[in-house]
Amino acid sequence: MTHVLVVPSGYPEELIPYRGIFYKRQAESLHHENDIEVSVAYPEIWSIKTLGKQTDKSGLTVSEENGLCTYRLKGYNFFANLPYTTEGIFYNRLKKLYNKLVSEQGKPTVIHAHSCLWGGYAAAKISEEENIPLVITEHSSVFGRNLLKPYQKRLVKYALNQADEIIAVGPRLRNELADYTSKPIHLIPNAVDPSFFQVPDKSPQEPFRFVSIANLNRNKGMDVLIKAFEEKFKGSNVELKIGGDGPIRGELENLVREKGLTDQIQFLGALDKEQVKHALEEAHVFVLASRYETFGVVLVEAMAAGKPLIATRCGGPEAIVSDRTGLLVPVDDSDLLGTAMSNLRESFGDYHKEDIRSECKERFSETSVNQQIQQIYRNVTKNMEKIVK
Repeated sequence: MTHVLVVPSGYPEELIPYRGIFYKRQAESLHHENDIEVSVAYPEIWSIKTLGKQTDKSGLTVSEENGLCTYRLKGYNFFANLPYTTEGIFYNRLKKLYNKLVSEQGKPTVIHAHSCLWGGYAAAKISEEENIPLVITEHSSVFGRNLLKPYQKRLVKYALNQADEIIAVGPRLRNELADYTSKPIHLIPNAVDPSFFQVPDKSPQEPFRFVSIANLNRNKGMDVLIKAFEEKFKGSNVELKIGGDGPIRGELENLVREKGLTDQIQFLGALDKEQVKHALEEAHVFVLASRYETFGVVLVEAMAAGKPLIATRCGGPEAIVSDRTGLLVPVDDSDLLGTAMSNLRESFGDYHKEDIRSECKERFSETSVNQQIQQIYRNVTKNMEKIVK
């Protein structure tokens, strides 16, 4: 039995239920598959902005969450803005969780951390101290968006160079990680939640409807999407539904009002999984106008629902969208985005939902992704056995 300790940099919490949800889904899907047992250790660090809002108690807890033995150490970080503090707190809490886990379950076979900051860094220290193979999967967009501080770059280099195997979820991210290590980097995408393959097989009704779902921040390019929609569809029998919430939602709603598009563009607000599936069911085409994506799992969810895609060449979608599933356009080009939307509306009948779903299953199903990750685990455990011998 291979015992994998998953160390996520984010994980669902009381106040942020969708934080790290992809890490959680992957851990759950790997658990008990082909003699793999997964445990999770998560230092749940609370922002001081949540003071007075937290109802959870601080401290160490061990519980079963959806079948996974999950160790959490909860508490505030009062020094989040100071260098070399968050990573220190994360490591110290992780070490306590690790010691608790070892006392109860024994030493894990492999540590699998998600994202270098902060899980990958903390896991790398424990890997070095305890001589346990380490796998790091990087998901973060901070590399391509040039958001890393100098000291954080040093931490990333340490983590990646301590890792036995490195995974990136998108091709652009893999290229960006190559600046921090000379080690080979595997490209393994995130898997789609299998429930999205169960979206009812019924044809969407008129009017023709585009949908876009994302966190409403500037990186997601919703302003460009609204402009593209205005240029091609204002006054026509076409709609755009925007799902999600975020810091610029009010600004985007004002933009829609200013352009006189309130009858055609609707904001759906934050959506849970079932609401996302319903929004996809009612749509003809899914659009993502992001300025940067490491992957773009919502594109894969739309594929699972059989929907044609339009996305920008922003790092992740290039590894998802094919000629059979949709169209790619440049970032920040409302004219070409609008043209693609108009063209796909005209050629909608040329895209076949079963072909799109089939390609999604072949490339992004949990079975496909898990097989690749299991091979990574086999590689690191075999290498460790050779070293021991």
